[in-house]
Amino acid sequence: MSYNVPVRHLQGGSVLEVGPGGTISILAGGSIVNAGGNANSGSVIFSGSVSITGVIGAPAITLGGTAGRWAFGTVGLASGVGTIATGMTTVVSAGGFSVSGVQGGLGSMSSVVVDNSLFSSGSIIFRGLAGTLAFTGSNVTVNWMAFGL
Repeated sequence: MSYNVPVRHLQGGSVLEVGPGGTISILAGGSIVNAGGNANSGSVIFSGSVSITGVIGAPAITLGGTAGRWAFGTVGLASGVGTIATGMTTVVSAGGFSVSGVQGGLGSMSSVVVDNSLFSSGSIIFRGLAGTLAFTGSNVTVNWMAFGL
């Protein structure tokens, strides 16, 4: 037996398949719950892009039980330093890594240090390193991510 519908239960009932044109809609008060004994068990696997949105003013994540937000992107460093205004009120944690068009070697940026002095205002300062020394060049990009409130 075959079904030509975008959402269907496969034979045996253990798989809910959503094909092109299909949608899983979770209504107000509904949820998808990992019912395993361990809160960290189970998995969610995506192939393709993922978009997570919440109601305006209602974030989609929690940080230690507190409603939280996240932000990410890229920034170019001028003279080895760049500042990001994340749009959050407070940054709790942030990280970044260098994406450089120049191959590693003397004078290339090898890593990035997060300066948390502006976390309380929702911003992040990234400082480039060339080995263990401050990187003062330009033409480098940092991929970054931040979690906060």
